[in-house]
Amino acid sequence: MKEAFWNKLTAEYKIYQVSVLSLANSEIYGKCYEIDCMVNFYEILMEKAESMSEETLSALLKQENILWNFYDVWLAKDDSNYSEMETHIAEEIEVVVAKNTAMKVA
Repeated sequence: MKEAFWNKLTAEYKIYQVSVLSLANSEIYGKCYEIDCMVNFYEILMEKAESMSEETLSALLKQENILWNFYDVWLAKDDSNYSEMETHIAEEIEVVVAKNTAMKVA
């Protein structure tokens, strides 16, 4: 069952790769986030399949477009990455300002 899942997932991934590589460079650039997600989903699923139960593998095998389904659900989730970056930038601005102020005093 595991090999059937790997084969299905690999086939989906190869179809995705071919579709992306047929695009113009500017379109590929515009899909960077999507591409990164698809690569990561593929790698994670391939690795996780190693320890998945037959029941889980069977359920996944019945699903069409596994990678696209995981991607669509992923896009619907709240992304804390942006707010983490925003906090990081605010903290770094304070550091830069503090260093600049210290240099003026010295």
